[in-house]
Amino acid sequence: MGVVLAVGMVVSLAACGKAGSAGSTGTGAAAAGAGAAAAEPGTPRARKVVLESSVSNSKPVKLAWFVPSVQNDFQAANGKGIRVAAKARNATVTTFDANNDSQKQYGQIQDAVASGQYNAFLVTAVDATGVVPAIEEAAKAGIKVVCGGGYPCGSDFASKVSNAKGVVAQTVIPEVSIGRAQARVIVSACAGKDPCEVAQMPGALIPAEKALFGGMKQALASHPEIKIVTRAVGGYQAAPAETAAQNILQANPGVDVIVTSGDQMDTGVVLAVKAAGDQKKVKIIGLAGGQRGFAAVRNGTVFGTVMMYPFDAGLYMVDQAVRAVRSQPFKAGINPAEMASLPRALTAKNSAKFAGFTPQWPG
Repeated sequence: MGVVLAVGMVVSLAACGKAGSAGSTGTGAAAAGAGAAAAEPGTPRARKVVLESSVSNSKPVKLAWFVPSVQNDFQAANGKGIRVAAKARNATVTTFDANNDSQKQYGQIQDAVASGQYNAFLVTAVDATGVVPAIEEAAKAGIKVVCGGGYPCGSDFASKVSNAKGVVAQTVIPEVSIGRAQARVIVSACAGKDPCEVAQMPGALIPAEKALFGGMKQALASHPEIKIVTRAVGGYQAAPAETAAQNILQANPGVDVIVTSGDQMDTGVVLAVKAAGDQKKVKIIGLAGGQRGFAAVRNGTVFGTVMMYPFDAGLYMVDQAVRAVRSQPFKAGINPAEMASLPRALTAKNSAKFAGFTPQWPG
């Protein structure tokens, strides 16, 4: 996902202790200070599919969750979903926080394999491709590996199904699909303008962002009136995004739309646009669909935000894992955005369709 997971969801950028001592263990709210299940976020469909499942949960399942950083807002929401689902599905979860260190995460996975304590791994990769050999080791040991909660495992950013060996299932919103969704919002923002000049602001120049931008360009190919005239890295934070937006506006005074890969950058873009006196001309599009994005769209400072569902992703990852361990039918790939039964992006025009929806993370 283009939003910062460790990112800034993002981002994918020595073994550390033994498995039993490297993580924190628990189930449901008791393990994480989460509230009662009734107070948890989550789309109705995700909660019905996972929390109201009619499959047998009699066999206990031990899960290990490998996460870039539990301090990250997106991954914290993902973990909340994981723990709620685990409590409902008779599973326990041990969390391994890599502190955004890909080598540390690799070692944590190796140690967890060696411990023989776990039936399944939930892998939110720091390095989507670098983690694959460790996943293969887990699979050879008979451990079911489910990836997601951010980027995929492997090199395929277009499919919800992982192309990494050893992965039995995955829950992701593919980066290519995110780019296409942002393109549809761009088309709406550019309505009536010919030409319509667009500036794209990735958080960083990484493979996931490349895939997102590729999906965007593909979707805009049928709209010759829309021109992507420049790109500038925003660093997944407001301050560098403000500077990047200032440079965009100075070098490209005709820009009509600035689209970012994270709503946290929108805050800086809004400041730059306001300082330039371009609030009525320049439309801003983001990515996250969290509390920040909802507020900005509804107060009119941002045109639209493409939706992400980290809590739902956590629910689905656990569902896939426990089903795989129990030899029950499961889906090899789940896209939470496809499952949500909501518009792919929030805009002022469709805001009413999100009535009753609670954003799943700060964004």
